[in-house]
Amino acid sequence: MKLDVLICTLDEGIIRVPEVLITPHENVTYVVSMQYTDEAMLQLIPQTLREREDVQIVTMAGKGVSRNRNHALQAAQGNIALIADDDVKYCHEYFDCIIDTMQSNKDVDVAHFKILSTDGGVVKEYPPTEFRHPQVPRGMYVSSIEIVLRVASVRGKVWFDERFGLGSSHFICGEEDIFLCDAARAGLEIAYFPHYIVEHPSESTGSRTYTDERVMMARGAVQYYLHGSTAWLRMSKFAFMSAVRGKGKFMQLLRGTFKGINHYRKIVEYENTIGR
Repeated sequence: MKLDVLICTLDEGIIRVPEVLITPHENVTYVVSMQYTDEAMLQLIPQTLREREDVQIVTMAGKGVSRNRNHALQAAQGNIALIADDDVKYCHEYFDCIIDTMQSNKDVDVAHFKILSTDGGVVKEYPPTEFRHPQVPRGMYVSSIEIVLRVASVRGKVWFDERFGLGSSHFICGEEDIFLCDAARAGLEIAYFPHYIVEHPSESTGSRTYTDERVMMARGAVQYYLHGSTAWLRMSKFAFMSAVRGKGKFMQLLRGTFKGINHYRKIVEYENTIGR
């Protein structure tokens, strides 16, 4: 089984990519998808990347991490693909774990694993045992760099929603929730395995839900995408409980999440008028 590591980066981020790569692994290839806002940025591609036989470099103009991930997935040639960024760390044991797990669970189309903090912090609380969707424990959320895809099962059926994710003109996060929802709706088998497969600092977008209006908006929009009109009630409860627990301000959270719901509805209405 062959694993493609899909490393997405933007402009100067390409300089960091060689630090992500480890010594060659016979069953692993890297697909480096570089977005650029100026063609001059292409001159920054390190020669060390060009010289590696296990590295494929693809480029595209523009911004948007979901668009970049779709670009990388389109270029994948392996049996399975690991979503990656330009600031993560790997080792051979992680890649072996991914390959062994996917070989042992041939019915799984989309898997998600665990992130090990590189700074001594806690990335998030993980369930101790594996589970299959939709039996997802309360409070569990998935980060992109935890996700492994079976390429033949996913490509052509499910893509990252380009309205969501860092660099999008609409919502700066939430693309993972949308992707997993779309995968489930497409009938794909999704599973969680309690194994570490990547290292990354413990800072998380989730911690900004209570302070950053852009994250609040994304949360509201995701809830509407997932649950339709009940998102209004869900976000009201979320704002109330967050205030009771001292995590955030009720009206601020209510306004932010409702703003996201309304913005998403307007996007959908517009797309329907142009026949998307």
